[in-house]
Amino acid sequence: MTDFSVISAYSQYKTRVLIYSSHQPVANFIIYVLNFFEKDFDYFLEKGDKKQTDSDFVILETSDLQKAKDFKPIIAFISDEMGSENFFQVLKNITGGGVLVYPEKLEENINEAENYFRRLPFSYSAFKISGEKISISTEMGEIPLGSTDESLVQNMNGIKLLCQQFGIMEEDFYEALMTFE
Repeated sequence: MTDFSVISAYSQYKTRVLIYSSHQPVANFIIYVLNFFEKDFDYFLEKGDKKQTDSDFVILETSDLQKAKDFKPIIAFISDEMGSENFFQVLKNITGGGVLVYPEKLEENINEAENYFRRLPFSYSAFKISGEKISISTEMGEIPLGSTDESLVQNMNGIKLLCQQFGIMEEDFYEALMTFE
């Protein structure tokens, strides 16, 4: 990953979006959906991938607590596998009036945060495994996935909420989901 001081300086006056996750497919899928709808954003991923086009939005994907905290996100997504003991410092550094998307199992810990931000809890996505295929249950019916990654599927409702912060509504999100491999 790029030196964090470079990321911090680069993102200082931008809408900072944090993906606090140790599961790479989560960030990959979010980027896929945003690209599918030609959203303008930059990113820095933990594995070293980056895109800098001087967009107003910059995404940082990390599982490093210190980087997540120091990023001072405006919009933050905490994936399911991140333990509750690791993110309280991140909560304290969400910019006032920002947005947090998090697994509802962390609700009690989130309510301890003293700063003001919009809280968007998500539940696990209902899904079915048939052979080597996974389909996700939605209000629109069963949608087959191109991925067999159960962690990605569990975070899908949260990813959908995060994408809504970029103006991608539910029906459109499912359209992108159907083409993801």
